Amino acid sequence: MEKDMRMFISEHQVVSDISRDLIMKMHSDSGKGVEVLYSFSNIGEKCMYSVIKSPDRLSIEAFMSELRIPCDSIMEVDVFVEGKGEPEDWKQAA
Repeated sequence: MEKDMRMFISEHQVVSDISRDLIMKMHSDSGKGVEVLYSFSNIGEKCMYSVIKSPDRLSIEAFMSELRIPCDSIMEVDVFVEGKGEPEDWKQAA
């Protein structure tokens, strides 16, 4: 992980125009210091969660605002476990 990048999870409870196209655009438009790694969506419920690498919270807010995707919350992730592997402390990795 790049030294200035941190890990975040963003919550989007009501995305009125959510679609597969919007989700793909969010992933393909990653840039400006923001990289969307994963997203979990329920189009019928109009909600989505995203795992994002970014230097800071404001960069995520600006990125989502450009795509007109409202953020209900953005939480920085300190520890990440993939599958049954060992936990990784993102703050120490940076």
